[in-house]
Amino acid sequence: MTLKKIAIIPARSGSKGLPNKNILMLLDKPLIAYSIEAAIDSGCFERVIVSTDSLEYKFIAEQYGAEVILRDQELASDTATSFMVIEDVLNKVVGYDYFVLLQPTSPFRNAEHIQQATKQFEQQPQMKFLISVCESNKSADLIKPIDEDLSLKNFDLDFSNYRRQNSKEYTPNGAIFIGKNQSYLNKKHFFGADSLAFIMNKADSVDIDDKLDFELAICLQAQKNKKQILLNTIHNRIAEKQEKMDLGCDITLIGHSIFDYWNIEKLNNQTVNNLGIAGISSLEYLDFIFNKKLIENIGNIILLFAGTNDIVIDGWQPKDSVKWISQIYQHLIILNPDVQIKLLSVPPVRGRIDRSNILIKELNQYLRKSVIDMPQLEWIELGSYFYDEFGNLPADFTHDGLHFSEKAYQRLELELSQKLS
Repeated sequence: MTLKKIAIIPARSGSKGLPNKNILMLLDKPLIAYSIEAAIDSGCFERVIVSTDSLEYKFIAEQYGAEVILRDQELASDTATSFMVIEDVLNKVVGYDYFVLLQPTSPFRNAEHIQQATKQFEQQPQMKFLISVCESNKSADLIKPIDEDLSLKNFDLDFSNYRRQNSKEYTPNGAIFIGKNQSYLNKKHFFGADSLAFIMNKADSVDIDDKLDFELAICLQAQKNKKQILLNTIHNRIAEKQEKMDLGCDITLIGHSIFDYWNIEKLNNQTVNNLGIAGISSLEYLDFIFNKKLIENIGNIILLFAGTNDIVIDGWQPKDSVKWISQIYQHLIILNPDVQIKLLSVPPVRGRIDRSNILIKELNQYLRKSVIDMPQLEWIELGSYFYDEFGNLPADFTHDGLHFSEKAYQRLELELSQKLS
């Protein structure tokens, strides 16, 4: 049986800490728009309702596709509780099994989160409520009140010997609250043994309360936009190289930016077709190029660089890269049954927050072992010149800690020439 549900987005205009925060621009649209669009895009709701006391908020909410209920004045004050606001909506909107409260101060809770939360809730019909939570980076032992005398008398642990508990601790993040209508009206809150936890990650759990929170949200949204820009750039670069994908050169380069930015036409007097695509991951190379059969012709030698951009994929594990490279391998031997594939080790980075040399070392170990299962693939380990005394990419081999300098390319050409001779 399909349960009927509504989304309730409460948006009072009288915020004192950050005036009008619900309609402040988070880059390209008002903060409240993110919750409205997430609710609509989820496809979960018969109605998406914004409860507000403001005609300006009403106008903005309707622009983004929400239905609006204007609150009475007694529900627009600082003393009005969330229960009073939800009760007001439930009394005016009847005939639904449960509601999902989506606070507009959680812009990174998206349509997929809503879909997952409602699915989890409906799979356990004995539960009456659901609340989104995230793992706390502070133990409850470290959170105590401080009285007016500013003494630390409530912190009664020997913190010099304090060790964080083995069990994880969680805190509500304010993003999603689900309640069965009558159960909520009876209980007047969401918490207790009849409530489920829906776990979200830290980045998606940002709850905007003050200016600093909002500035953090701007940084995070800019990063999300950057990912979309990168994706567009990848597609454009593939289009630019479309004509090269049926060339029958002696050597074909397949991989990411380290190949793409390499200005090379011959290696050991053999012609080179450079099909490197800046910013692309192994999975994207599969999806955007091989699975679409864009490459029609390859030479007898493939130089394959993979893995650097895989590491930044959410939830990535080394075995994922092995799987994707195995699939690339299958495509290549179908294109040319006589092909010899040289898989290059992933080079280290230097001072990058987005990539770790520990992970790169682990990835290389996985990739090196995978060669056993692919007889036409040979592992090529980049030499010691690509490592400084601390295991980093040498300073004169890079300009940004990731991409190669001209000196690094000279060394790469020399090493590959030796390996292919």
